[in-house]
This record gives sequence, C-alpha cells and structure tokens, in this order.
Amino acid sequence: MVHFMPDPMKEYSCSLDGCSEVENHACMLNKKGDGACADLSETVLNWSDVSAFMYFGAKIDVGFPFNKHRSQDTGNWVGPMNVIMAQKDIDSGSEADVVDSYVSRFVETPLTEFIQMPKNCSLLREEDFNKIAGAEAVRQTAKGQYDSSGKDSDPYEKYMNTCKHGDVKPLLPLFQFDFVQDKDTKEESVEVKLDYKLMSMPRKKDYMYNIFPEIKNKVNALGLGFHISGPYCYGGDPKRGYSFDMDIDTRHPKMMLKLEHDCMEGLPCVPPAADLYVHSANSNIDVKPMPDDAVALNIGPTIFFIISTTIFIGIILYLFRANRNLKTRLMAESEIGNDVIENGDNLDGDDGDRVLTPYESMVDSESPEETQQLIAEGETEMLIQTAEGLPDEENH
Repeated sequence: MVHFMPDPMKEYSCSLDGCSEVENHACMLNKKGDGACADLSETVLNWSDVSAFMYFGAKIDVGFPFNKHRSQDTGNWVGPMNVIMAQKDIDSGSEADVVDSYVSRFVETPLTEFIQMPKNCSLLREEDFNKIAGAEAVRQTAKGQYDSSGKDSDPYEKYMNTCKHGDVKPLLPLFQFDFVQDKDTKEESVEVKLDYKLMSMPRKKDYMYNIFPEIKNKVNALGLGFHISGPYCYGGDPKRGYSFDMDIDTRHPKMMLKLEHDCMEGLPCVPPAADLYVHSANSNIDVKPMPDDAVALNIGPTIFFIISTTIFIGIILYLFRANRNLKTRLMAESEIGNDVIENGDNLDGDDGDRVLTPYESMVDSESPEETQQLIAEGETEMLIQTAEGLPDEENH
C-alpha cells in the first residue's frame, strides 16, 4: 500500500528552462533565492511535490503436508519518502486520450536519513531494511530511476549470477499517472502504471533458497501477471536474490495483480502523519470491503503443486534406479549360474577348486540316505564337514 500526501516543502520549489525533472534533474534554490539545476542522483534536495508512505505485507497459506501459515508485514507505515511528479511531454503519436502524464522521481531530502524500520516489522530483517525500504533504497532509486539510454532493460542485470559488481541495489516502486479524457463525455480519469521489482533474499538455511529456481520456472510459465527474475548477488552470494517483477497498468489488468484507489477493509488506511490532511474539508477517503479478485495473492497452491511434483518425480527416479540395479544383479547371478553348469565336469567326483552355488552345495554334499544315517547316529559334525563351500548358518 502507498499513500501520497502533499509535501509542505513544495513552497521551496522552482523551475528552470532545460532542467528536466523527467531526466532526473530539478531546480534548487540557494540561500540567496537563486535557482540552480541539480542532479537528483547526487543531491540532497530541500523540496518535493508529495510525501509517500508505504506499507508492505505478505501472507502465505500452504496446507497439508507442509502446513505453513505465515503472515509478515512492515508492522507500520514506512516514510516519508519524498517524490517529485515530473511532467512528461505528450507525443503526437501517443494514445489520443492521454491529455497529461506524470512520472515519479524519488529525491533525497534532509528527512530521508530519519526513515526507520518499525519496531514490530516482521517482513524484513534489520540488516536488510535500509537497503530495501530505508534511506539507502531512496538514494539508490534516485540514481537508478532514469535510464539516459532510453532502453527498458533490467536495472539489476549486471548483478545476475555474479558478484563481480557487488550486491544488487534494490529500487523503490516507480509510478506513472496518466490523465485520460473520455472522447464522448470529455470527463477525465486517472490511469496508473506501476513498475516494481520486489526483492526476496532467502538465506542458505531457509527452505526457499533451494526451491526458488523451480518456483521461478513454474510461475513464469503460468502467466500469472508477474514475473520472477534472478538470481542476483546479495550478501556476497550470487544465487541468493530474486525479484518479483510487477508491471501493472490499470488500463490492462492482469490475472493476479490489480491496483485499488481506496482503503481496504482490514488493512491500514492512512498513516498518522496524514491525519490532518485526510480530515480536511477537501479530502474524502472511503473504506471498501476487500475485493475477492484483488490485493491478496495466494501462492500456496502453486508452491504445493511444485513441491508435490518434485517429490513425485524424485520417487519415480528412485524406483527406476532401484529396478535397474535389481535387473543388473539378476543378470550377473544368471551368468554365474550358466558358468557353473558349463563347467560342471566333476558333479560325481572331487569338486577341487570349483565354486558351488549354495543350492548345489546342499544337493551334492550327501545323499538323503547317508544324511539320515548320520543324524540317527548323532554324528552331526560330519554332516557339517561334508557341506563344503556353505556359510556356517546355512549348514546348521
């Protein structure tokens, strides 16, 4: 969830010709009131258009045989994160109904350093929070949110399968707001685009670390509306980081991803810092029930299917291997038996060095009459001696 509210520091904003906010630059006033064009990737700006507060959460329900029911979230709103809404030029070749368009540009301000992890945050570890949703994430987003080459490439590409460039540097979600005018009624509405790569970094001892590659392949093949990319280097491990890639456009809804412009029942609605603004005369936010087809993402059945399939395939491979080993043993014993029969020249005489099978040893050792006579006379030790080549337990 993301909540936007006006930033009071917008009073210090300015504009300069040739200083494009879309291209990651902004006008900044000095103490004398003179404006200068600043690079957002390396400047602490003293203003922004809006302040953003974010609340992340995830819930996993996996039934038998794993019985994993876990709910994790940030525990409270995270922010403020300062954002400039950069106005884009509307090309003549673009969609005819778009009359205005704005793209988000995160900026570092004096408040950025004070973004803290909520005390009851269960979604992120303390050592990861700053990189994923804290001050470091804001700084990295300010550097990586604009690609001057114009290519729509993976910003984490150089970290994939290698730690040559260090750990992956997560970015915050980027937004685009398009004001659309109906051709017939001339009424305007707002369409939103969201581009976010939500990072997941399981440790080697975590269950997800080993099955993430399989989950990635299965999820990407199902076409659920989001994509899993990776692995990326994180914590010095080139196989630890994966990202859930969410590319959402409200004009083109996807199977399991949807944006809602409302408060959801049972979920946090407004951060405390925005209470005064929300309760003003010009603001009205309705709370609506949680829709059945939105917000919640249930990946339990998918994970269960993947794990069950993996176990089933493992059992099949084990049985196949066992069957092959048994077949090899039977063929080997059959060859030994054939060799014994072919070389059986001394069946009625001295066995010499001939190797007998246990069955042949018992048959050829003594005739039934002699054996019965020995047993009657109590000479059992002689019976044991005549059964040469048999293990002790078989002779007894």
